[in-house]
Amino acid sequence: MNLRRVISGLLAVATMLLAPGHACAQPGGSLPALGSAGDPDVPPEQIEGVGVTERLGEQIPLDLPFTNAEGELVPLRAYFNQGKPVILAMVYYDCPIVCTIVMGQLTEAFKGIDFDIGDDYTVVFASIDPSEPHSLAASVKTKHLAAYDRPHAANAQAGWAFLTSDGDSSRTLAQSLGWNYKPIAGGEFSHPVCIFVLTPEGRIARYVYGVGYEPDTMRMALLEASDGKISDSIGDKVRMFCFRYDPTTGKYAMVAYRVVQLGGVASILVVGSLIAVMLTKERIRLRRALPASAPTQTPAAGFKS
Repeated sequence: MNLRRVISGLLAVATMLLAPGHACAQPGGSLPALGSAGDPDVPPEQIEGVGVTERLGEQIPLDLPFTNAEGELVPLRAYFNQGKPVILAMVYYDCPIVCTIVMGQLTEAFKGIDFDIGDDYTVVFASIDPSEPHSLAASVKTKHLAAYDRPHAANAQAGWAFLTSDGDSSRTLAQSLGWNYKPIAGGEFSHPVCIFVLTPEGRIARYVYGVGYEPDTMRMALLEASDGKISDSIGDKVRMFCFRYDPTTGKYAMVAYRVVQLGGVASILVVGSLIAVMLTKERIRLRRALPASAPTQTPAAGFKS
């Protein structure tokens, strides 16, 4: 076997597998229908101007003032720049249907994630209804914390914010997210069904649509927003490399060319190890095959006559 040819061939395969343009493209497609746009019972004027304009990577304003569930005036930045990703939902606590479902489904998803609120990530619910008092936010917070039921209750208490605002903070925040809503008759609001995952610094990392929040999807979104910093697991690093968010399904899907790349690297490492073993054995064999060095002979001493 010509080892140089084998090594050259492996390097050629590695170059092909690791090339960015190799194999499949990432998944993509148009976004699903948002909010109540598909409901025939909703008058068209109620959904006119309601929707989402994605602003991935943009910074949200963190100096906006809100009132927390304890009645304290706090800036939004109080929940950012702590090294933790943030899940943000724009809701109103007295919503008769949609927001109640969104908050309930999110709580169920949080229960299924092995990361802890307050320790690994932060959650912010912000009301879009300026008439809602902090006492209502406090009662809703108590209900969801009880449903979450994790051992470190104090950490979840501090890391899960239920905010209200009687000013323009909610409107400004929604605009920065590209989340367009409007008040309608009866004191209700027409709004998209979408939540946001943000980086620890407050940049928009992911839009998650609908009301079915699978724990795996939320977990991957948190890993993505934190750049993998909230987990040291090798398995999580591999998943981050091989999976990408697919907006057509609202889930993270395996990307074929990433799997091929990872498999190619693994194959190269295995074959490279085998070559190293073969080279070592070959050196040992050659050393053993060399003739033993002849012992040095001293000339015989002459006899005196």
